[in-house]
Amino acid sequence: MSISSNIYILGSCIFNTSKKKCTADVQTCIIEIKNLSTQLSAMRNDQNIITKCCESAMELNNELQYTDKDVNSLKNLTFEILDSIIIQNEVRLQDFPVLKFIELANNSEFKNYKKHFPIEKLNQLLKVFPGVFEQERLQNELKVIYNDNNKHLQPKELLNYIIKAELQEVYVELTKLLQLILCIPITTASSERSMSTLKRIKTFLRNTMTHDRFSNLCTMVTEKKMLSELVTDPIFIDNVIDLFSKTKNKKINLTYKLT
Repeated sequence: MSISSNIYILGSCIFNTSKKKCTADVQTCIIEIKNLSTQLSAMRNDQNIITKCCESAMELNNELQYTDKDVNSLKNLTFEILDSIIIQNEVRLQDFPVLKFIELANNSEFKNYKKHFPIEKLNQLLKVFPGVFEQERLQNELKVIYNDNNKHLQPKELLNYIIKAELQEVYVELTKLLQLILCIPITTASSERSMSTLKRIKTFLRNTMTHDRFSNLCTMVTEKKMLSELVTDPIFIDNVIDLFSKTKNKKINLTYKLT
């Protein structure tokens, strides 16, 4: 528990940083990841912390008598736990630098990008996702955004602006880029929540549900916070109604013309 409390403090800091900065300032996230690895290694090499963790473990079981051998076993167990966490941290976050292309949508850097286009980040995007984007068109679309101060918006706000203004065909490649950036998960928490949602939706009475309907319901439950924000937008509601009315295989006609 003593180890967990110390690691939780470090982990919560990097989680909050990644959650707020990942869609813009990737370099800050990389620095925080390196700091976390350094702090974990320092914790592993600090004999005072190891001794304190062992003492805390013995206090939880104060009815037992601990020999020197038992104390050494606790220390070895503490080392093993820390070593495992350090290795997992390095393995799970080793590809984070690949996401530097996300900074293409970092609105706080648009003024700098206006003077010096971040071609290295664009090349990294094309390397990670070959054949997905048209380089020349994406570069031109980004230049248009960088040169327009009114469009210096955060990725989510910029995508909402493009959709509401019906400019998806104007900014085709930029729309794909923003959708890609906003869909990159920071943690696996949403995936874990979706598995919990599975049991609540896929019940015995719903065992004939189609895959598409089931997937859509799971997405709505998992992303209910985002959905609650969208339903306050009348344009979004109208678009949902129009889309639903145009779907096929309905028993009644839901589209009427006003005369």
